[in-house]
Amino acid sequence: MRVRSSLVRLVAVVYVALVVTTGTSACSILGVPMNQQLSTEGNLANQKKVAAEFIKDYPHPELESIRFMAEGSVKGSGNWSAYAVVTIAGKNYDEVLGTSLSLGEGLPTVPPGPGPGPVTVIYSDDSKGLIE
Repeated sequence: MRVRSSLVRLVAVVYVALVVTTGTSACSILGVPMNQQLSTEGNLANQKKVAAEFIKDYPHPELESIRFMAEGSVKGSGNWSAYAVVTIAGKNYDEVLGTSLSLGEGLPTVPPGPGPGPVTVIYSDDSKGLIE
């Protein structure tokens, strides 16, 4: 009886240690990192890529700027995204722009006609660029 009790206690301790270690290592149940940081260069490259895609997919003529408020990261799904503020006709919209999915506040409907002129993009390191 004493051996069984000790064995149960040992299994419980190992189980708790495993749960705590897994929970604090920021890994998903599949062993994929939940929030993986890229290098600054990798994040800036992704910011440029998603800004260009956003402008192409959302050609609002009054789209003024996109400002990345954070470097971004790769989530557990493997997709990179970053928080950004998109300015359209002087109004700011909070958005999450990503390599496979973007979401946020409801943006104004794109009117018919020509797309935007050059759009200012302010990257998370405060550097700026124009995307046409």
